[in-house]
Amino acid sequence: MSQAATTSSITCRDTTYLVCEARDRSLSAEEQASLTNHIQTCPYCQVAAKQFSQLFSQLDELLARSQP
Repeated sequence: MSQAATTSSITCRDTTYLVCEARDRSLSAEEQASLTNHIQTCPYCQVAAKQFSQLFSQLDELLARSQP
C-alpha cells in the first residue's frame, strides 16, 4: 500500500488496494475512515466498490460450493 493510503486523503488507486486488503485483514481505524470518506465522495469508486463487493460474493459462493 502506498504512503498516501495512510493519510486522510487517498487516491482511487489506494482505495482499490484498501477494498481488496479489507477482504484479507481488518483495516486500521484510519484506513477505514479514509476508505469510507473517499468512497462517499468519489462516484467512480462507489461503482468500483459495489463491483468488488459483487465479485467477492460470487467468489465466496464458488468457494463454498467447492468445499467437500
